[in-house]
Amino acid sequence: MEKRSMTAFFGQKSIARISIFFVPVFLLLLSALPAHARSWNISDYSSSVLIEESGTSLVTERITCVFVGEYHGIYRKIPIEYPGPNGANYTLFLDVLKVEDENGNKLETKTSNKGEYRQLQVFIPNAVDTKKQVVITYRVLNAIRYFDDHDEFYWNVTGNDWPVPIDHASAVVSLPPKAADAGLRVQAFTGTYGSHDREATSRIEGRQAYFETTNPLNMRGGLTIDIYVPKGIVSEPGVLTKLGWFFKSNPIIFLPIFAFVVMYSMWYWKGRDPDPGISVAPMYEPPKDMTPAETGAMIGDSVHPRDVTSTIIDLAVRGYIKIEEITEKHLLMSGKDYVFHLLKPINQWQGLAPHERVMLENMFQGGSEVPLSSLKYQFYKVLPMVRHDIMAALKEKGMYGLDPESAGAYSIMGVLVIAAPFVLLQWTGAANFFLSPVPAVIAIAAALAIVFIFFRIMPAKSLQGARTTVSIRGFQEFMARVDGERLRTMPPNTFEKFLAFAMALGVEEHWAKAFSGIMQQPPSWYQGSDGGLFNTMMFTHSLRSMSDTASQTFAAAPRSSSSGSGFSGGGGGGFSGGGFGGGGGDAF
Repeated sequence: MEKRSMTAFFGQKSIARISIFFVPVFLLLLSALPAHARSWNISDYSSSVLIEESGTSLVTERITCVFVGEYHGIYRKIPIEYPGPNGANYTLFLDVLKVEDENGNKLETKTSNKGEYRQLQVFIPNAVDTKKQVVITYRVLNAIRYFDDHDEFYWNVTGNDWPVPIDHASAVVSLPPKAADAGLRVQAFTGTYGSHDREATSRIEGRQAYFETTNPLNMRGGLTIDIYVPKGIVSEPGVLTKLGWFFKSNPIIFLPIFAFVVMYSMWYWKGRDPDPGISVAPMYEPPKDMTPAETGAMIGDSVHPRDVTSTIIDLAVRGYIKIEEITEKHLLMSGKDYVFHLLKPINQWQGLAPHERVMLENMFQGGSEVPLSSLKYQFYKVLPMVRHDIMAALKEKGMYGLDPESAGAYSIMGVLVIAAPFVLLQWTGAANFFLSPVPAVIAIAAALAIVFIFFRIMPAKSLQGARTTVSIRGFQEFMARVDGERLRTMPPNTFEKFLAFAMALGVEEHWAKAFSGIMQQPPSWYQGSDGGLFNTMMFTHSLRSMSDTASQTFAAAPRSSSSGSGFSGGGGGGFSGGGFGGGGGDAF
């Protein structure tokens, strides 16, 4: 029988359909196959550690790698940042001394810090279908842990981050000569991180401890060793050394120190008050051409609410307004309100300071009588203007070399100078300031407190301002210490004339007590809600109550809607992956 061709058997159209389906599938499978299959593993991982009497550890790792296919080298990552006590960070101070091959030839190595790791990128020549050994030698200053009754070398030999198996691992640790027959105890753990498997042998010979795995380590499996060292074998570092390690491990602690240096330098340069050349002595009247609000602001370098309300008392004393106290009854309760009466029309407002005019204009927008309660949720818009005018008047009078507003700008500049190097180091990865959360919170809070303190004292008075402040202090001392005998020789209107100053300077109670029994009639500018004999103490108490109510009323603003959201020591308790050392790596 004659053989037929495929075309004749299937038909031309059928072959075309088969080709359209199978050819792309074949090409896809072909492209998925590696051009040259690669794999690698670690056939042996041995480590030798020499522990010096000072506590320094000299570590030599010999990593034997088997490469199938073409490779260029390996990465070795060693953890250097660990959780310390009380939320602090503990840095392992590690210094890479050399990286060589099995013949002692130096290997090109790039060293960098990657997060919590010291990473070594080791370039291995001719790493193609071969076995190569990498020998890494490094020194560790602080790998010994010190406890009350013993010391400990708890060390992760291989690390638990290798993505390939390790056929065999071993370690030998040599301690100082005093360790021979001193009661060393050893144990070893194997497996993935947290494993308590003990597929390894451990023994002591004199001052040396030997460890060796009995089975291969799977991917991510490691060998961890633990040596109990009696006291006196290694020297425990002193307090200053430990303190130095702590500061280096937690560099965020330098933040408040740096903050103090920056802010103090700024204050010393721009924020110091000049020497007035005079000392505080009792003064019998306030500085000339100074209002009560301005004297209060000069003392605190800011406008306090009592400075604003003292202006009301001063305007009343000067005949611009009258204050009427009224009692309102609501069911079973009663409360007080105050009605302000404008006594002088606007065309008679002569010699008023800008902040006084602003207050009158905005208090009596609705007429010549206004209840204090009606200013609630209204006057808060006026307060910034009043504060600005008071400070502007002091600047215009030459009281400041660096006024509070400009001082605020310097303080903001100080914050930027303080934050800049820390942000830059964090952003570039040169340092990680948030490995220690508790010290970080404390340090940031302390730095903010330092900035706030210097912000308060940054405003600098001029020589005139410094001398004026001394005069104000003298007047304040007079009002706080004066007695009745002295007051009897002063004009009858002295009490009310200086009452607003006493309220601005916070000595109104002393001032009123001094006049008790001297002043018999109430001032005409104040009308109380009840009768009775006049008493300066009760009168001043009523004014202070009015002042407190006015402060709250003036500052009251309507609510706006918002939305938001709100190390253990000792043998027996270890595990694979615990202790210092460890890490892992990969090939590239």
